[in-house]
Amino acid sequence: MSIAQLFGFKSDKHVAAKLAAVETHQVSGKLRSRLAALKKKEGGFTLLELLVVVAILAAVAGTATIILRDTDRQASAAAHVAMMDELSKGILTYRVLNNGQYPDNFDSLFVAAAADLTTITDKDTNVSGVVNVDLAEPLEVATLTEAEADRLNEYGITQLRVIGSGIAHGAFNCAGTYAQAVAEPSTLPADGIRALINSRSNDVTNSNIFRPAGANGCGLDASAPIVDAAKVLVWDTSDQGNADRIKVPLNTTVYAFGIGPDSTLFDPQTRGALNNTPTYRHVTQDEYNRFVGLFGVNETTDEIELIAVVDGAGDTKDEELGEWDGTRSTL
Repeated sequence: MSIAQLFGFKSDKHVAAKLAAVETHQVSGKLRSRLAALKKKEGGFTLLELLVVVAILAAVAGTATIILRDTDRQASAAAHVAMMDELSKGILTYRVLNNGQYPDNFDSLFVAAAADLTTITDKDTNVSGVVNVDLAEPLEVATLTEAEADRLNEYGITQLRVIGSGIAHGAFNCAGTYAQAVAEPSTLPADGIRALINSRSNDVTNSNIFRPAGANGCGLDASAPIVDAAKVLVWDTSDQGNADRIKVPLNTTVYAFGIGPDSTLFDPQTRGALNNTPTYRHVTQDEYNRFVGLFGVNETTDEIELIAVVDGAGDTKDEELGEWDGTRSTL
C-alpha cells in the first residue's frame, strides 16, 4: 500500500486530479500558496504534502471545524501507520547491516533514582507518570535471568535510558509514577514531570523526556545496563487478548522498549541508521510521544525477533488503521 492509498487516494494521479479540480479562490491564507505549489506536482507526494492535500480538500468541502479536526486526526493516523511500517523496516534493515545486532539504548519507560535496572521494584512505582496509561496498561515488570540478559545482549540490546526521579529544571522536577497518573483524580505532583513539560520556564518537551538533563530532558546521564536481575517491561501475554493483539501464543516473552532519539537506530555514525525519530501525535502534550518496539523470543529458534511496533497509546498497526478508515474513534 502506497502512502497516497493510506490517505484514501487510489494513486498519486488521483491526488493530482483532485488538486486540479480545486480553484485558487476556494481556499485562503497559507493554503492558497500551498495549493499552487502542489498543483505543479504530478506524483511523488510526501507525507506532509498529503496532510496538506487533506486539509485543502476539507476546506473546499466546507467541512465544519470539528469535522476538519477529526479529518486531521485521521490523516495523522495514516501518518502513524506509515511511521510504524518505516520503523519496523528500519529496525530489521539495521540488524542486517550490523551483523545481526538490533539497535541499542532504547527508552526503558522507567523512572528511578539511579541507572540501575536491578533496583526497579514494580510497575506502580517505576513506570514513569509521563507514559500514557493506555500504553502502560498491558505492560508488566519482569526480572531477567542471567541467560535472558545475555540473550538480549547477544542481539545488541545492552542498555536502556531511564528518567531520573531526582532531576530538576528550575522549580520543576522529573518525579511522577504510573500509580499517580492512573489515580482518579490524578495524584501526579504539581511540580512533577507533566508540570515540567507544560511549563514554559524550561525547554523540556515530551519528545526529549528520556534525553539527558543537559539536552533538556529528564534522563540520567548514563544509560542502565541490562544485566542479571535487571527489570524490564514486557507485554503481558498471559492475557489472551493481549497475546491476540500482537499475534503471539499465550505466555510468549515479549519485551517492550521505547524507540526514542537516543537509540542507536538514529545515530548517524551507525550503518543503517534512520534520519529522524518518529513522533506519535495522539497523546497529550505532556505524555511520552514515541513509538514502542515489541521484541519477542521465538521459542523454536530461541532468537530475539521484532514482533511489532505499537504507538504511544499502546495501539497496534491494525488498530491505528481503524482510526484512519473511520471504523475506530480517533479520540
